[in-house]
Amino acid sequence: MSDPTTNTRPSHASGPNMPASNASRIPEGGVDRQLAMRATAAGVAVVAGMLVVLPLLLTVESKWTPLLELDNSARDDLHSYGLAHPSVTSFMTAVSAVSGALGWQVVSVALIAWLLARRRIRAAAFVLVANAGSSLLNTLLKAMVNRHRPVVAHPFVHLPGQSFPSGHAQAAATGFTVALFVLWPWLRSSGMRRASVVVAVVATLVIGYSRVALAAHFVSDVVAGYFVGVMWTVVLAAAFHVWRPVIAGAQGRASMTTRFAPKRKHTHDST
Repeated sequence: MSDPTTNTRPSHASGPNMPASNASRIPEGGVDRQLAMRATAAGVAVVAGMLVVLPLLLTVESKWTPLLELDNSARDDLHSYGLAHPSVTSFMTAVSAVSGALGWQVVSVALIAWLLARRRIRAAAFVLVANAGSSLLNTLLKAMVNRHRPVVAHPFVHLPGQSFPSGHAQAAATGFTVALFVLWPWLRSSGMRRASVVVAVVATLVIGYSRVALAAHFVSDVVAGYFVGVMWTVVLAAAFHVWRPVIAGAQGRASMTTRFAPKRKHTHDST
């Protein structure tokens, strides 16, 4: 994984991670290849996400019986387990509280401040746009689908608003993916990188599980939130990747044009 926003990579790095001094050495035509690769990666992310999100959206809208049975079964089983194990319910409640909108706002502000202190303006902008944009996208999707939240006899939480997709699941998928993108260059060893990925995946799964266990969401809400969050972040990362190569490529071609332009001959009048 490469950070789409910082330029603190070694001199052999390519694309937006290159230092400014190396940006002008992009060979002519290299920028076009990089743009094609970024666009392909973004396209793959969109197609993969839509292959999951779109069918879920259609089945939710049509109230497809097998999906409803799966959602209701998971809701009832986990709710019954929570009633029988209050300590688990308390832990899940704490997880949901910490991973809510306020929690991610605090994390985002802290990460942005840390990046700005290191003059990583593009990285800070990436964090801001990714997390704020994901929240707006979630609100839009909920308004479009307008799915009601699960109803149980003894609810653990009382929440307003719609259910699909899960805001907590989408925020976790977006937030942890953004953090991995931005902090990847500072994770020097392969062990640190693997551990960070494992922690991010496990934390995201636990947050999603907590929403179903508390009967705040259906399983399909959480799955959709995961895929929407990752899809949004990868597409945005590709866009931030494109930002620098376009400028660097233009500068590089201008530099080559200047360097290899024929020199004007100066003639002196001998008369």
